[in-house]
Amino acid sequence: MTVRELPLLELARRCREETLRFLRGEDRDDAFCFEIFQRAVVSRDDDAWEAIVAQYRGIVLAYVSQHTAAALLHESDDYWINRAFQRFWSAVGPDRFGRFPDLPALLKYLKMCVHSVLMDEIRARRAASVSSLDDVPETMPDVTSTEGSVVGNLAGEQLWTVIKRLLQDEAEERVVYLSFARDLKPAEIADRYPSLFAGVADVYRIKRNVIERLRRSTEIRAFLPSL
Repeated sequence: MTVRELPLLELARRCREETLRFLRGEDRDDAFCFEIFQRAVVSRDDDAWEAIVAQYRGIVLAYVSQHTAAALLHESDDYWINRAFQRFWSAVGPDRFGRFPDLPALLKYLKMCVHSVLMDEIRARRAASVSSLDDVPETMPDVTSTEGSVVGNLAGEQLWTVIKRLLQDEAEERVVYLSFARDLKPAEIADRYPSLFAGVADVYRIKRNVIERLRRSTEIRAFLPSL
């Protein structure tokens, strides 16, 4: 049976084993881990994506701790994990996956995403510290997350109006509002609305789909031509 034919559970097990070999300084086979990335990114397999998050959350946290900005920011582990992987997911789509020839290239880019998230957070907090609350419209979500980089330059009611036109149902509206305006984690959203979401993976899927739709929107590109 080839690597591409292996079931996901077996791939995840072999990926863990090969990662341990790497940490011990031994030769390892990256094919199993790389195949999980390919299924997650190219095939949009939610289970594969969850396997990626489970496998590499420790590495993401190590990247966070290595950055000089980490000492200035005090957030939970899940906060950084969610934002780093969302940044990675938004940047590396099926059409761009071919640019990464191997696992080291993917992990190097994941590290860059972690550092970008940290610097975005620093900039957002600096900006917030000099902004008057009187200038913030009541209907504007507080967009300071990684996903906010997609729509962060739209302002006030204009932002929310454009986004709402692009949402398809109540589930998407809940995910966008609770993620962007309330800064809730996917697990918290799933727990609050079990009738809308089958679980955490469902929230992740909806969130990713909405972000991709925003990136493709001509309305948003009119505001952010470099997107």
